[in-house]
Amino acid sequence: MPASPEAANTLDSGALQAWSTRVLMGFGVAEEPAALTAGLLVRTSLRGIDTHGISRLPGYVDKLTSGEVNAHAMPRIDADMGAAGAAAGWLRCDGDGGLGQVVASFALEQAMARARQQPLVACHIRATGHLAALAVYVAAAAEQGFFAFLCQRTPPVMALPCASGPVIGNNPLAFALPLAGRAPLVFDMANSVVARGHVAQAVREGQDIIPPEWALGPDGQPTTDPVLALQGAMQPIAGHKGLGLAMLVECLAASMGGITSAPNAAGGTAGSAANASAFALVINPALATGREAFDASVSAWMQTYLQAGGTGARYPGQRQAECELQRRRDGVPLPAGLLAELRALGERTGHPLPVLTPAAWPAGGTGAA
Repeated sequence: MPASPEAANTLDSGALQAWSTRVLMGFGVAEEPAALTAGLLVRTSLRGIDTHGISRLPGYVDKLTSGEVNAHAMPRIDADMGAAGAAAGWLRCDGDGGLGQVVASFALEQAMARARQQPLVACHIRATGHLAALAVYVAAAAEQGFFAFLCQRTPPVMALPCASGPVIGNNPLAFALPLAGRAPLVFDMANSVVARGHVAQAVREGQDIIPPEWALGPDGQPTTDPVLALQGAMQPIAGHKGLGLAMLVECLAASMGGITSAPNAAGGTAGSAANASAFALVINPALATGREAFDASVSAWMQTYLQAGGTGARYPGQRQAECELQRRRDGVPLPAGLLAELRALGERTGHPLPVLTPAAWPAGGTGAA
């Protein structure tokens, strides 16, 4: 996915990550978790998921400032599960209200560590901030040889037409699996027609119209006005089927943890919960099936899929992998509205945003706005 030709500004990904790390540290986050969070946000942008990448940084800063997100969080695995729970492959992670990138990375690392000794490990995650794009977490697991599934419960943002308001989260889910000799297959989706971030992006970039199938206004009817859409609800994919998938996430990310309260999104966008819950599943194909048998099976059905699709066929995640390579070379495009927000954030923190394109970068240095 190449950078859009109308993008007037691009920023070197390394400079963007270093700057984002400094910004987060300025709001109380220690260097290691700040660098981890910045790295995942930047990688999300590198993979072309612009609505959930570095564009989320200003909102995260707001939640750190308000105290909704704990800058000093120490995620942990609950010890009261005992040996039986661990042996059965069931973990519970308490995120201590921290940044979602820190909490989810910790939970998946713990799950993968155990999945090196047993075929399957599941982990319920509670008290976590917004995870942004789930793709980067499961992709990282697949790059280490695991199948991974991850879903997050969000505040209610979705409803069918004529509803009096949002009834359930768009509850995104993602999975990834390793492909021998190729970039991993990575599938990531929200259960709304589009992620709510697309509507927020339309408002930020001054777009007047969105497609009518995206969202409902406060009156419960489809709207093309992005401002009214943010006041209403997102529409689910395929009607009741999208609601059913959102309920699956409620089962895994809420009920399996005994959670009855709704995620808190006060003071921010409804899709960016400050106290959310999630569910992760990690399977080690080498122990579950045998690596050779697993690779042979995946190769067989993938070959059928690609051959049937013709010369332009792609599998999920392939375009993102290509985009990541291209943007690491050419820089991350920043639309005008986002660039203004990031510049303002830089001025607020005393860390001016670098804005030079990679081609104009001074040797060994970074430009500043």
